[in-house]
Amino acid sequence: MAKKNIKKWTGPATIVWTMNQLHTTAQVMGLTLEDVKPCIVKTHEDGKVTVDVNHKNFPRHTDEELPGAGTEMKKLLAKIGIVASPTCKCNKRATVMNVRGIEWCEGNVDKIVGWLREEAQARKLPFVDLAGKALVKMAIKRAKKNTDK
Repeated sequence: MAKKNIKKWTGPATIVWTMNQLHTTAQVMGLTLEDVKPCIVKTHEDGKVTVDVNHKNFPRHTDEELPGAGTEMKKLLAKIGIVASPTCKCNKRATVMNVRGIEWCEGNVDKIVGWLREEAQARKLPFVDLAGKALVKMAIKRAKKNTDK
């Protein structure tokens, strides 16, 4: 059976962020909020914004990590000697946490703990759900602290 050529999606992709998340991400890239405002496609009543991540003005990161709970999680894990490997899903999942935002992480703690459990099993490391939950909550707390600056 021949492989089908599947085209990668290149259409618009949006995320919902707080203005503070957008501003913080812009600052990390050395940009101002005014520089990145053109990537906003909708402003919500609660102050959040829908942002087009494919827009030329979206603050992209190259070598630096996006700020957020995923980055904070990676930092915490690195302190105990657990770092992303080329074969694990860690970097991708950290990016998901960062892009989806703090509120998403707060609402999906159990899902994130499941990711940690899955990776611990793959690495043949012991895992305790309570400790995993505490780690996720600590990463979220650190991310909040960084976005409030």
